[in-house]
Amino acid sequence: MSVKYRYEEFTWPEIREAVAQNRVPVLAVGTIEQHGPHLPLVTDVLTASEVARRAVERIPEQAVLMPPVYYAFNEHHLDFPGTIAIAGHTFIDYITDIGKSLAHHGFRRILLVNGHGSNVPFLDIAARLVTNQTEAICAMVPWWNLVDRALLAELRESAWPGGMAHACELETSVLLYLRGDLVQMDKAEPDFPPQRSEFFYWDLEKASPVYFQEFFSRYSRTGTLGDPTKATAEKGRRFLESAVDGLVRVIEDLRAREIHPRVDHH
Repeated sequence: MSVKYRYEEFTWPEIREAVAQNRVPVLAVGTIEQHGPHLPLVTDVLTASEVARRAVERIPEQAVLMPPVYYAFNEHHLDFPGTIAIAGHTFIDYITDIGKSLAHHGFRRILLVNGHGSNVPFLDIAARLVTNQTEAICAMVPWWNLVDRALLAELRESAWPGGMAHACELETSVLLYLRGDLVQMDKAEPDFPPQRSEFFYWDLEKASPVYFQEFFSRYSRTGTLGDPTKATAEKGRRFLESAVDGLVRVIEDLRAREIHPRVDHH
């Protein structure tokens, strides 16, 4: 008999049992926003949720898959049609409330899997709030951080920095593998900002040292950032499988992490 792992399919007694088993709730968080003329609006949700699903399917006794969050903060994409933007504080509060609900039911280790670059600071704050305001600990990881760096260097053909940033070689490859029917490669084209420097650039392989985000339309003609023409479904398969392998290890590591008592030194 297969092990149930989708949170929304549990009954309440089964949730209580999952808590007793120290299973880790895994919540994928993406966004609905433009991804150039060649990728669908759901790209960030699809990538994060698929990495999360495949990882939890590998170790269902250790984790529970939460329904993904589709909407997030992305006002900087609003100059392109399709983007749905949620205010920053609303987004933080929403994710925090999910985590606090899980902690209320007894889950003690919670993992957020991110699929949208600009979610990073907001999800970091939400994870910290859950950890600070409940008995649980909550962590966040962007799925692209889990792709093996040696594999990334081996397969990458786009320019550094900037070739892998948004609707790029990396994201387009993963979408070609997961849902090639949603990718319009005939409309894909390279698009790099007119200004790049050692301090100001965007790349998923390694973040720039300066944190900065302005309106996308100021530096992207198409809504793309990078070179999606270098994407292939085979690259996507290898990138995705590497991320899944990494996420399995993260879940196991978090599940085994001891939560020590606080010490008040006043």
